[in-house]
Amino acid sequence: MDFSFFIINQTPDGSSMKQIYDEGLEQIEWGDRLGYSTVFLAEHAFYHHGKPSPHVLLGNIAARTKRIRLGTAVSVLPWHNPIEVAQDYATVDLLSDGRLDFGVGRGLFKGEFDGYGIPWGEAEERFNESLDIILKAWTGEPFSYEGQFFSIPEVSVMPKPLQEPHPPLWQPCLSPSTMEKALRRGITPILGASLTPLADLKQLFGRLDAAMKKTGRTDLPRVGHPFVYVSDTTKKAQEEARQGMQWFLDDFAMMFTLPEGETWPETYQFFEPWAEYIRSLSYDKVIDEDLVWFGDPETVRARIRWLRDECKVSHVLLFMHFGGMEHEKVMKSMELFATQVMPEFR
Repeated sequence: MDFSFFIINQTPDGSSMKQIYDEGLEQIEWGDRLGYSTVFLAEHAFYHHGKPSPHVLLGNIAARTKRIRLGTAVSVLPWHNPIEVAQDYATVDLLSDGRLDFGVGRGLFKGEFDGYGIPWGEAEERFNESLDIILKAWTGEPFSYEGQFFSIPEVSVMPKPLQEPHPPLWQPCLSPSTMEKALRRGITPILGASLTPLADLKQLFGRLDAAMKKTGRTDLPRVGHPFVYVSDTTKKAQEEARQGMQWFLDDFAMMFTLPEGETWPETYQFFEPWAEYIRSLSYDKVIDEDLVWFGDPETVRARIRWLRDECKVSHVLLFMHFGGMEHEKVMKSMELFATQVMPEFR
């Protein structure tokens, strides 16, 4: 199994952004030394939940690391000019000697679309056009494009990525139709585990089985994405993670709450019950219902075994730093996972 981790750069009130970036970079360098496969950066804007411009940060990370792969989870394509995205991430791939994993998504939260002046209901169509353009740009061959949102005269985009034909593609997927679309494009689906009951998670991977069989794409990794925090004892782990996880739940619930009078557009109605579910969560509930995996090394090993044996997961993308948790505790959790959990699955 491969093990990666996820960095969002969340900023609870009073946080120093400089400190958050400095500590995150130190965690990534630590992950490189500890043997994690990939670090994935989120892209968010206008919220404390995360920060924009992951390509800038990845360029810095490329210079600080030697082995670990550099990923986005995700680059939100509808917010940007796809030619610029193609250029920026091709540059990251070159600077990192071909270590880029390019995760893509359409975005979710209305406030972010409003901030960029992009109609929320256009997200899916903009995503599809943008990805088409990026992949054409990455061939290095001349092309033109005429779509609903983008009109591009014949151009040859430089640079092109080092990896051929392009960096590996990743995409969060929940619905069977999204899984099928991703698989047909050769994109690795990122499935849940974050805040998902185990029975529901197993069903989700069952849907992935069916989509893989239907599309014939059984060659791609099966990716699970749990919240994980490791300490010396399970009691200690759950106590240490309480404040950070409760902040995350409160902040996440706020992002999922629409302004009065607003409704979910048709292309996002799938998320309306999920938003209600997120707003129902508390720290005690996520612990009691096993929605997050906070414990001693053996407790966490048992959960990873379950992912492997019941869901056939081959790549675990760990959410290890949430809600402004203390840097030293995150570093220790990363070390305990790498030294006392990972070895069983290598």
